[in-house]
Amino acid sequence: MVRQAVDKLPERLKLVVLLFYMEELSVKQTAEILKIPAGTVLSRLYQARKTLKKELESVINGKGTG
Repeated sequence: MVRQAVDKLPERLKLVVLLFYMEELSVKQTAEILKIPAGTVLSRLYQARKTLKKELESVINGKGTG
């Protein structure tokens, strides 16, 4: 269920989530790989978590496409 929600994220958010959470890289390492500032990584992680929370709540409440 979580992986499906991650796959629905826009590519710029999905890449950050996959590197940071799935590959267990640091913010600095993620930033270096994606060639973006660390602050942008943090911002995208925030956006991704917010989007994932909304999607997963919808699925749990029976309203999502999950």
